[in-house]
Amino acid sequence: MRTYENKDELKNEINKSFAKYISEFDIIPESLKDKRVEEVDRTPAENLAYQVGWTTLVLKWESDERNGLHVKTPSDDFKWNQLGELYQWFTDTYG
Repeated sequence: MRTYENKDELKNEINKSFAKYISEFDIIPESLKDKRVEEVDRTPAENLAYQVGWTTLVLKWESDERNGLHVKTPSDDFKWNQLGELYQWFTDTYG
């Protein structure tokens, strides 16, 4: 696993990776956001919803921990054996 010299180096790498990831969606027209392609397990909208969903959960875990609250993973409403339902919630909420 790669290590980083400092916080700024890590942040720069995150920003670089995010820019590369999000640019992949620039060429997808709105009319194809829900199109399923055989080689990919999610539509473009589902893919973005999945990323936003997990990012939102990680930020909530961090916030809860900083506020001295018990961190419930993966979420308050879903258990680890309900990931399919959680992913569907991501799509319904953020898609």
